Amino acid sequence: MTNTLFQWIAEWFAPSEGNVALTIFRVISVVGFGMALLQLVLRTVGWDHHDTDIQIDGAGDHDGVSPISWTTLAGFALGFGSVGSIVMEKYANIPLAAAAGAGAGLVVGAVFYFIMRGFSLLKEDNTFNIRNTIGQVGTAYIRIPARTHGGQVQVVAQSRMVTLAALSDEEIASGEKVRILEVVGADTVRVERA
Repeated sequence: MTNTLFQWIAEWFAPSEGNVALTIFRVISVVGFGMALLQLVLRTVGWDHHDTDIQIDGAGDHDGVSPISWTTLAGFALGFGSVGSIVMEKYANIPLAAAAGAGAGLVVGAVFYFIMRGFSLLKEDNTFNIRNTIGQVGTAYIRIPARTHGGQVQVVAQSRMVTLAALSDEEIASGEKVRILEVVGADTVRVERA
Protein backbone atom coordinates (compact mmCIF):
# COMPACT_ATOMS: atom_id res chain seq x y z
CA MET A 1 0.00 0.00 0.00
CA THR A 2 2.75 2.46 1.01
CA ASN A 3 4.85 1.65 -2.05
CA THR A 4 1.82 2.13 -4.28
CA LEU A 5 1.10 5.57 -2.77
CA PHE A 6 4.70 6.74 -3.16
CA GLN A 7 4.82 5.31 -6.66
CA TRP A 8 1.63 7.18 -7.59
CA ILE A 9 3.02 10.44 -6.15
CA ALA A 10 6.31 9.99 -8.03
CA GLU A 11 4.48 9.29 -11.30
CA TRP A 12 2.12 12.23 -10.77
CA PHE A 13 5.01 14.69 -10.34
CA ALA A 14 7.30 13.16 -12.97
CA PRO A 15 7.15 15.04 -16.25
CA SER A 16 5.14 12.89 -18.63
CA GLU A 17 6.65 12.81 -22.10
CA GLY A 18 8.92 15.73 -21.19
CA ASN A 19 5.99 17.97 -20.21
CA VAL A 20 7.65 20.12 -17.55
CA ALA A 21 4.81 22.67 -17.63
CA LEU A 22 2.36 20.03 -16.38
CA THR A 23 4.69 19.25 -13.46
CA ILE A 24 4.99 22.97 -12.64
CA PHE A 25 1.20 23.34 -12.56
CA ARG A 26 0.96 20.29 -10.28
CA VAL A 27 3.63 21.60 -7.91
CA ILE A 28 1.86 24.98 -7.70
CA SER A 29 -1.38 23.15 -6.92
CA VAL A 30 0.21 21.11 -4.11
CA VAL A 31 1.91 24.21 -2.67
CA GLY A 32 -1.44 26.04 -2.69
CA PHE A 33 -3.13 23.09 -1.01
CA GLY A 34 -0.37 22.95 1.61
CA MET A 35 -0.65 26.68 2.30
CA ALA A 36 -4.45 26.43 2.64
CA LEU A 37 -4.13 23.43 4.95
CA LEU A 38 -1.54 25.25 7.07
CA GLN A 39 -3.82 28.31 7.34
CA LEU A 40 -6.70 26.06 8.40
CA VAL A 41 -4.58 24.44 11.12
CA LEU A 42 -3.27 27.82 12.34
CA ARG A 43 -6.80 29.26 12.52
CA THR A 44 -8.05 26.15 14.33
CA VAL A 45 -5.41 26.44 17.08
CA GLY A 46 -5.80 30.23 17.28
CA TRP A 47 -2.50 31.32 15.70
CA ASP A 48 -4.12 33.32 12.89
CA HIS A 49 -2.71 36.73 13.77
CA HIS A 50 -3.28 39.48 11.20
CA ASP A 51 0.25 40.78 11.79
CA THR A 52 1.64 37.59 10.21
CA ASP A 53 -0.51 38.03 7.12
CA ILE A 54 0.46 39.99 4.04
CA GLN A 55 -1.18 43.41 4.12
CA ILE A 56 -1.30 46.20 1.55
CA ASP A 57 -1.85 49.71 2.95
CA GLY A 58 -5.50 50.59 2.52
CA ALA A 59 -6.38 47.21 1.00
CA GLY A 60 -7.95 45.67 4.11
CA ASP A 61 -11.51 46.36 5.12
CA HIS A 62 -12.67 47.43 8.58
CA ASP A 63 -12.54 43.82 9.82
CA GLY A 64 -8.81 43.52 9.15
CA VAL A 65 -9.28 41.07 6.27
CA SER A 66 -7.16 41.87 3.24
CA PRO A 67 -7.96 40.76 -0.32
CA ILE A 68 -4.27 39.90 -0.65
CA SER A 69 -3.22 37.59 2.16
CA TRP A 70 -1.58 34.21 2.67
CA THR A 71 -5.04 32.66 2.58
CA THR A 72 -6.09 34.24 -0.71
CA LEU A 73 -2.68 33.49 -2.24
CA ALA A 74 -3.13 29.86 -1.17
CA GLY A 75 -6.54 29.83 -2.85
CA PHE A 76 -5.12 31.38 -6.01
CA ALA A 77 -2.25 28.86 -6.15
CA LEU A 78 -4.62 25.96 -5.53
CA GLY A 79 -7.03 27.05 -8.28
CA PHE A 80 -4.28 28.07 -10.73
CA GLY A 81 -2.29 24.86 -10.33
CA SER A 82 -5.25 22.47 -10.30
CA VAL A 83 -7.13 23.86 -13.28
CA GLY A 84 -3.88 24.61 -15.12
CA SER A 85 -2.72 21.00 -14.76
CA ILE A 86 -6.10 19.64 -15.88
CA VAL A 87 -6.14 21.85 -18.99
CA MET A 88 -2.46 21.14 -19.68
CA GLU A 89 -3.02 17.39 -19.43
CA LYS A 90 -6.01 17.50 -21.77
CA TYR A 91 -4.93 20.08 -24.39
CA ALA A 92 -1.14 20.44 -23.94
CA ASN A 93 -1.45 24.19 -24.52
CA ILE A 94 0.53 26.32 -22.05
CA PRO A 95 -1.17 29.71 -22.76
CA LEU A 96 -4.63 28.12 -22.52
CA ALA A 97 -3.68 26.30 -19.29
CA ALA A 98 -2.21 29.50 -17.79
CA ALA A 99 -5.31 31.54 -18.69
CA ALA A 100 -7.73 28.94 -17.38
CA GLY A 101 -5.62 28.48 -14.27
CA ALA A 102 -5.46 32.24 -13.64
CA GLY A 103 -9.23 32.54 -13.95
CA ALA A 104 -9.80 29.63 -11.59
CA GLY A 105 -7.17 30.98 -9.20
CA LEU A 106 -8.92 34.34 -9.01
CA VAL A 107 -12.26 32.65 -8.32
CA VAL A 108 -10.85 30.33 -5.62
CA GLY A 109 -8.86 33.21 -4.06
CA ALA A 110 -12.03 35.34 -3.95
CA VAL A 111 -13.98 32.48 -2.37
CA PHE A 112 -11.27 32.10 0.31
CA TYR A 113 -11.37 35.87 0.91
CA PHE A 114 -15.13 35.94 1.42
CA ILE A 115 -15.02 32.88 3.69
CA MET A 116 -12.32 34.49 5.87
CA ARG A 117 -14.21 37.79 5.88
CA GLY A 118 -17.32 35.94 7.02
CA PHE A 119 -15.36 34.31 9.84
CA SER A 120 -13.94 37.67 10.94
CA LEU A 121 -17.47 39.11 11.11
CA LEU A 122 -18.39 36.31 13.53
CA LYS A 123 -15.74 37.38 16.02
CA GLU A 124 -17.20 39.33 18.90
CA ASP A 125 -15.30 41.69 21.17
CA ASN A 126 -16.70 41.18 24.66
CA THR A 127 -14.35 43.66 26.32
CA PHE A 128 -16.43 45.93 28.52
CA ASN A 129 -16.33 49.60 27.50
CA ILE A 130 -17.74 51.93 30.17
CA ARG A 131 -18.63 54.49 27.47
CA ASN A 132 -21.37 52.13 26.30
CA THR A 133 -23.30 52.95 29.49
CA ILE A 134 -23.86 56.63 28.58
CA GLY A 135 -27.58 57.26 28.13
CA GLN A 136 -28.56 53.94 29.72
CA VAL A 137 -31.08 53.78 32.57
CA GLY A 138 -30.07 51.84 35.64
CA THR A 139 -30.81 51.60 39.35
CA ALA A 140 -29.08 53.25 42.30
CA TYR A 141 -27.59 50.21 44.01
CA ILE A 142 -26.10 52.10 46.96
CA ARG A 143 -27.43 55.58 47.91
CA ILE A 144 -25.68 58.27 45.90
CA PRO A 145 -24.80 61.30 48.04
CA ALA A 146 -24.93 64.78 46.48
CA ARG A 147 -21.63 66.02 44.95
CA THR A 148 -19.41 63.38 46.58
CA HIS A 149 -18.21 59.83 46.03
CA GLY A 150 -19.77 56.82 47.68
CA GLY A 151 -22.75 55.73 45.60
CA GLN A 152 -23.10 52.89 43.14
CA VAL A 153 -25.41 52.13 40.24
CA GLN A 154 -26.27 48.93 38.42
CA VAL A 155 -26.92 49.08 34.70
CA VAL A 156 -27.17 46.64 31.83
CA ALA A 157 -24.50 47.34 29.20
CA GLN A 158 -23.21 45.05 26.47
CA SER A 159 -25.71 42.37 27.53
CA ARG A 160 -24.44 42.18 31.11
CA MET A 161 -25.25 43.76 34.44
CA VAL A 162 -22.42 45.98 35.71
CA THR A 163 -21.99 47.85 38.97
CA LEU A 164 -20.25 51.23 38.75
CA ALA A 165 -19.28 53.98 41.18
CA ALA A 166 -21.62 56.94 40.75
CA LEU A 167 -21.65 60.70 41.33
CA SER A 168 -24.66 63.01 41.21
CA ASP A 169 -25.44 66.71 41.77
CA GLU A 170 -28.35 65.64 43.95
CA GLU A 171 -28.83 62.86 46.48
CA ILE A 172 -30.45 59.75 45.00
CA ALA A 173 -31.86 57.02 47.24
CA SER A 174 -31.09 53.34 46.78
CA GLY A 175 -33.51 51.70 44.36
CA GLU A 176 -34.32 54.84 42.33
CA LYS A 177 -33.98 54.81 38.55
CA VAL A 178 -31.04 56.84 37.20
CA ARG A 179 -29.76 57.84 33.77
CA ILE A 180 -26.03 57.80 33.12
CA LEU A 181 -24.86 61.19 31.80
CA GLU A 182 -21.12 60.86 31.41
CA VAL A 183 -18.05 58.84 32.31
CA VAL A 184 -15.84 60.59 34.88
CA GLY A 185 -13.33 57.83 35.65
CA ALA A 186 -12.26 54.29 34.82
CA ASP A 187 -15.21 52.86 36.74
CA THR A 188 -17.16 56.00 37.73
CA VAL A 189 -20.12 57.67 36.04
CA ARG A 190 -22.16 60.83 36.63
CA VAL A 191 -25.91 60.18 36.87
CA GLU A 192 -29.24 61.97 37.31
CA ARG A 193 -32.69 60.75 38.26
CA ALA A 194 -34.39 59.12 35.30
